[in-house]
Amino acid sequence: MPKRITPERRDDILDAALALLGEGGLAAVTTTALARRASCSKDTLYTLFENREAILAALVQRQADALNASLQPEAGDPTQALVQAGAQLLSLLTSPESLSINRAALADSSGTLSAILIAQGRDRSAPKIVSIIEKLRANGTIMVNDMQDAYQGFYGLLVGDLQIRALHSALSPLPDALECQTRSRRAVQRFVTLFASDGLPLT
Repeated sequence: MPKRITPERRDDILDAALALLGEGGLAAVTTTALARRASCSKDTLYTLFENREAILAALVQRQADALNASLQPEAGDPTQALVQAGAQLLSLLTSPESLSINRAALADSSGTLSAILIAQGRDRSAPKIVSIIEKLRANGTIMVNDMQDAYQGFYGLLVGDLQIRALHSALSPLPDALECQTRSRRAVQRFVTLFASDGLPLT
């Protein structure tokens, strides 16, 4: 009996797409392979997704949704909020799932998957981190005019070469939650020092 089309079936298909990306890159993500891996018909695929690009977009969006849910602004200390946001971002960027998607994007000469990654990933999460940085400026912790410059500075301090090493399988083991938290706390401390309101703003 065919399986009912439920939200779980959608996740089954996205899980299948992720597994295929990890095994063979973008070329491996075909409707035939997806239907076989997810144990569904092609009709089910096209009922849930318009095309392969829609499946890839949904896959990236699912990861971005998980990150963005953890980046909801809170009324607490923005310095601690930035530490938590950085730890969550670093955990996502170095996760096996994210690495599979990014490796496939780098191998895709059409740029399709890279465009999806930027639109559904970076362009949705970056503004949330910027909003936390804006709170640091508002309470006088930092002095900065260009918020994008501030975001890029924090991102560089946080990620460094960690993601590129992970993408090239030159990082083992991958950072766990504690290491992500420690690295993020150190990045925030350095970020606040660089942009401290009692020093010269780097703008």
